Amino acid sequence: MLRIIGGKHRSRLIKTPEQGTVPTKNRVREACFSALAPYLNGAKVLDLFAGSGALGIEALSRGAKEAVFVDKNPAACAIIKDNLTSLKEMGEVINDDYLNALGRLSASRFDLVFLDPPYAEKSYYQTSIDYLLSHNMLSPSAGVVLEYEGELELDRSGFAKAKDYRYGYTRLLILREVKQQ
Repeated sequence: MLRIIGGKHRSRLIKTPEQGTVPTKNRVREACFSALAPYLNGAKVLDLFAGSGALGIEALSRGAKEAVFVDKNPAACAIIKDNLTSLKEMGEVINDDYLNALGRLSASRFDLVFLDPPYAEKSYYQTSIDYLLSHNMLSPSAGVVLEYEGELELDRSGFAKAKDYRYGYTRLLILREVKQQ
């Protein structure tokens, strides 16, 4: 079980998958959402590689208007649906590979995207960002939050601002404001 850190669902517990996911640590989520606070109200959120859905659910708890959760693990998607139901929250849950899901969502625009793929899959970060940018899926003031360990080579040129945070082995990169093409 994992605890929601803030917002209207503060201190509520949500389920996490027993295998195949590593939930974001509480202190990392707290720091991330403190940095994102001014941008959450009314936001449309994409939680790609969602696992338990903790990041998208935390965003909903703190004022996001809607959230889409993507995970290729059917058990993880079932847990996300259970978590949303227990909190009386609405959200779209897509059980598919991330690229297929992005294709299905390509007509959507998001204000905030969480990218937390398996840490060993470093190429998923750049591939996801490239897809989001090339298909105009990000609002002009959008933020993209990447959680990773170790080093990450990433083209940040599509964004006006970037901020790195380090919490032990875990790193967060928050990319903000999509540059006009």
